[in-house]
Amino acid sequence: MEKPHTSRRFLPRTVVATLLIAAITASLLGSGCIDNKDAGTQEHAMKLQVAGSTTVLPIAEECARVFMENNPGSRIYVSGGGSSHGVKAVADGTVNIGDASRDMKDSERASYPDLVTHAIAKDGVAIVVHPESQISGLTMQELQSIYTGKITNWKDLGGEDAEIMVVSREEGSGTRDCFEQAVLAPTKEEITDHAIIQDSNGKTRTTVAGNKHAIGFLSLGYVNSDIRAVSLDGTEPTVENIRSGDYAISRTLWMITKGEPDAGEQAFLDFVLSGDGQRIVSEVHFIPVSG
Repeated sequence: MEKPHTSRRFLPRTVVATLLIAAITASLLGSGCIDNKDAGTQEHAMKLQVAGSTTVLPIAEECARVFMENNPGSRIYVSGGGSSHGVKAVADGTVNIGDASRDMKDSERASYPDLVTHAIAKDGVAIVVHPESQISGLTMQELQSIYTGKITNWKDLGGEDAEIMVVSREEGSGTRDCFEQAVLAPTKEEITDHAIIQDSNGKTRTTVAGNKHAIGFLSLGYVNSDIRAVSLDGTEPTVENIRSGDYAISRTLWMITKGEPDAGEQAFLDFVLSGDGQRIVSEVHFIPVSG
């Protein structure tokens, strides 16, 4: 018996081509191979990794949040780890931008000659005590004696008869480096072995806030009502005194790129240094470098 004839309908070649292009485009967009920028999105859509100093962390986090709001599609991942980590991570290519709360060391510049530093803020290192402490001010010599273990009881400084709990940051911390350069370098001595070591500004603050006999040092941006900053040689750690140079322990905060920044890195750095970015610097209690 003869089989019935079955008619076949073919799509026009132009329709097939259009469907094929659409399918390929959708696949590429899903894989991230095509950067689709609508008329409604901002021009800077990119992905960045930023890591390093816990002092710079509040600036980086808030700037990243606002930048991503202004630039839909951008992703900026921010973490801490300390200044030394920030320098090494950007040098190794693990992150796009490294954060540091100290100048780069000579050894780092020798090892990583292609790193480029970008000043984003100023900061002071405050000496802090528990709010109930009887101490409101110290001299530089007294501070040196506390941190080298020569003075161990608050009664020797006009306070109550109680052992001083010395709190310090870890090796590699930019805050510790700034403190050592300003306070201990003239004595050529090191921080006492009896110091309690903490690995962030936040943990230092928590430790001092939790013991009425403690003393610590941390970024001015982390000072709040849980602790109390004391004067040093009669000078309070205020924005005005740090900007004028009257306060003894101050520094520059940096973002670091490997070589000159690429377009995405430059876009983020431009935002940090813009009027909006420097307002954020002020809002998180640091000192703008521009505007």
